[in-house]
Amino acid sequence: MSCLKTTLLSFTLAAFTLLPLAAQTTPSFTRNASVHDPSVIKVGDRFYVYGSHGASAWTEDLMNWTQVALTVNTGNPPHFRTFQSELSELISWSNATTLWAADVYQLDDGKFYYYYNVWTNHLDYRSYMGVAVSDTVEGPYEDLGEMLRGGTGVSGFDPRIHPNTIDPTLFRDTEDELWMVYGSYSGGIYVLKMDDQTGFQLPNQGFGTRINGGNHSVMEGPFIDYNADTGYYYLFLSYGGLAAADGYNMRVFRAEHPAGPYRDPAGTDMSTAPLNASLSSINPHGLKLAGNWQFLPVEGELATSSTGYLSPGHNSIIQDPTTGKWFNFFHTRFVGRGEQHEVRIHQLFFNEDGWPVMAPHRYAGETQGSYTTAEIAGSYKIINHGKDTVGDVKTSTVIGLKEDGGLVGVSGSWEMIDEQNIRLTVDGTLFKGIVSDFWDNENRMWVKGFSAISPDGTSLWGSELAIVNRSGDLPAPELVALKDMALPMGENLDLIVASGSIHPDLILEYKVLEGPGGMGVDPGNGRLTWIPTPSQMGKVFNVHIQVYDLIEPNLSDEIQFTIYIGGGYEQAETSIEFSQASQSGLPDKHGNATGLSTRLSGTGIGYNQSDPNLTLDLGNAALLLESTQADFNGQAGVTTTSAIGVKLSDLGYTGEEDFNVTAQFGPITGLESIDQVGVYVGTSATTLTRAGIFQSANPEGLAVHTQNGNDNNATFDQSSYDLSDGLTVSISRNENQWAYTVDGVSISPQVANATFLDSASDLSVGVFAINPLNANSKTVTLKSLDITVATDQLRTTRIQQWKTSHFGDSPAPGIAGHGDDPDRDGNSNLVEYALGSNPLVPDSPPNSDIEVIANKLVWTLTQIDDPALRYEVHTSDTPRSEDSELLWESANDHNQNGPIQIETPLSTQPGDSRFLELNVYSVE
Repeated sequence: MSCLKTTLLSFTLAAFTLLPLAAQTTPSFTRNASVHDPSVIKVGDRFYVYGSHGASAWTEDLMNWTQVALTVNTGNPPHFRTFQSELSELISWSNATTLWAADVYQLDDGKFYYYYNVWTNHLDYRSYMGVAVSDTVEGPYEDLGEMLRGGTGVSGFDPRIHPNTIDPTLFRDTEDELWMVYGSYSGGIYVLKMDDQTGFQLPNQGFGTRINGGNHSVMEGPFIDYNADTGYYYLFLSYGGLAAADGYNMRVFRAEHPAGPYRDPAGTDMSTAPLNASLSSINPHGLKLAGNWQFLPVEGELATSSTGYLSPGHNSIIQDPTTGKWFNFFHTRFVGRGEQHEVRIHQLFFNEDGWPVMAPHRYAGETQGSYTTAEIAGSYKIINHGKDTVGDVKTSTVIGLKEDGGLVGVSGSWEMIDEQNIRLTVDGTLFKGIVSDFWDNENRMWVKGFSAISPDGTSLWGSELAIVNRSGDLPAPELVALKDMALPMGENLDLIVASGSIHPDLILEYKVLEGPGGMGVDPGNGRLTWIPTPSQMGKVFNVHIQVYDLIEPNLSDEIQFTIYIGGGYEQAETSIEFSQASQSGLPDKHGNATGLSTRLSGTGIGYNQSDPNLTLDLGNAALLLESTQADFNGQAGVTTTSAIGVKLSDLGYTGEEDFNVTAQFGPITGLESIDQVGVYVGTSATTLTRAGIFQSANPEGLAVHTQNGNDNNATFDQSSYDLSDGLTVSISRNENQWAYTVDGVSISPQVANATFLDSASDLSVGVFAINPLNANSKTVTLKSLDITVATDQLRTTRIQQWKTSHFGDSPAPGIAGHGDDPDRDGNSNLVEYALGSNPLVPDSPPNSDIEVIANKLVWTLTQIDDPALRYEVHTSDTPRSEDSELLWESANDHNQNGPIQIETPLSTQPGDSRFLELNVYSVE
């Protein structure tokens, strides 16, 4: 039997190291952007889009967006420092209060040129276009002045033949000469030659050359780009009105010269086509790239509902020089969401005849592969976009592509002419297109698909049925355990919840079952993120993560760990629960005090003695809240709704402090279309920000600002929300950054910071429940409301208190640091603190606490219950070995006051040694 040679004690001052962020395994769409009429420019690794009303945004992965600005007055910095004064000439001419579809283009001088424009019905009809310049793409921009103006007051202007001077976009020809295309409705679409040195048009061109439209034909939003592989310039336009019900749709023409003639697939020269203001005159012309569409769910697929796209258009395209892929950027509205719009990106391909065809699904990183007939054969949902301009949605039907070249469900045939191109003859019409893999986001699967066009320019899309062909019993997913962890003040959490072996047929969803407010996990790839708020600092939180198969939810796994955030500020907090009667607060319907002290101003008018929408349920420790037929967007019925809560000023809030409000709701059932439940922060029913659930076809996460009685900057998150186990909603402000979390998913309005509330000292926070579009009241169960207001006074940590008690308020240098050893016994202050010993009195040798019991080495340590500490004991055969093994660890709320015994078996071989080493980590 060997005897103990040495016992090592050491300490390490360090933060806990998180698992590295791994690459995404599945596409993830966590943040959309709202930019109407997006025009794309790539700068570095970022694709920027600029559009109407001064809006802009950027993306690097072409899937997730960062909003830069939504109006001419937002952005950091705003694109124009003072819109009203800088563009005073535009305002004077048009009486405009905003801008329309902008284009940003970088010239050879390296500067960025912002082509701004507007149309108004001021004095019957006026339009204006100018240009501004900046050294950086996000601005701010300095105005260079007017380029063109049109309408009433322009000598000789005829709106049938002269253009609206709006919707400009720039492009280069094969000789590197600069051009602009512009125009909308009115006299048609025009091109101008541009001066590459000034950014203005070359002189003596007037309005330029008309290449399409005129006579008030209903087309706009031109964009031209050249494809060197096909040898054509492609003109993209949008037909129809832009509202959700108007049937806006994207069209394509092409030419061999930048000034035309531009022709459609039928060969029509659009500069001479007889067009007028009727849709029937323009509908036959142009390749209809896409209009309204919706792939309907099919029995056996995961999704039971689907997103419908309305009025997609005003697009721009770009070929990524890095990948060579072509992309189409456009705005679109959605079925059931009114006039809300977002940017979408679909990949473009070119068929065997050199015409562009658009991917049927949103870009998710796909790269076109090579395919055999056997691989493409199968069942498909198809959409025929037709050639009309109508508000109706083109919905899918199902057909089969047989391996022998036959079709099922329609008459015709199909063939692969090579490994990437397909021909389909459907009911006598030949369609030529491409095949590729695409990501069906609603069914969370990669599917085969095709996109093709007919000789008259009709698009036909196909998306393979997303039905998993499973056989046998599949193994459950396995998650890799995570250690208890701690973060120092100012550090955020960002890691991938790693998984072990995953069967490829599993369709996984990740969910936070328990965690601190603001913690969210990407449901598709398990990316776990958390930005701690001041109210959470100095606390330990339990974290419970689940992953499960969407088809067989019993195939699941879970991990649990704790997380501590160090540092923090002194804070005032209140937690309102409903397990016993309160002595104060707003009355419920029976006059019982609820403990909630205020209403959002403008709501609950006349409910001073009793509130018909509130019922205390002490037996179930809950407050029952009845929803009302009301809507903050437009203010209908808000006086009768009960938006109840607490004034932040009651907790010392003055307008400067950070804060957090979290509501825990019980299970929620029976929601109907547009019903909403959640948390608000605001000064009145017309001025607030809120988050929660918005009931669409399925529950969606909602985050929105309401200003002047209208909702702005709304985000609708379509993650999977299961309300049967309750709902947790949080809103917080931390160092002027607002954060919104709905059931573990981080959701923010398109412009996340509610700057319009930042200076308000009279904020109230609380909960709401409304059913705007139906008269059926729903009962919502509120379990608790937790509110915290932070001060600017840093919290005194336990180790700081300990140091003060031993070294005083002003210790000499080299005495009170974590690594200092004032009693020179080999144990640093951090180790002395962690072991509960006196840093001013030398300790006994560590061997005195070690015994050999039953052929085991037993080390008795004294531990304290500070969650900022992590204890680790490693064992090895040699001192300070790099090959040491972790024997024992403790962190967070597993740290307990008192003695702890750590044991390890001893070798029976003569001469063998065993060494133990203690490491102590702290985040404070």
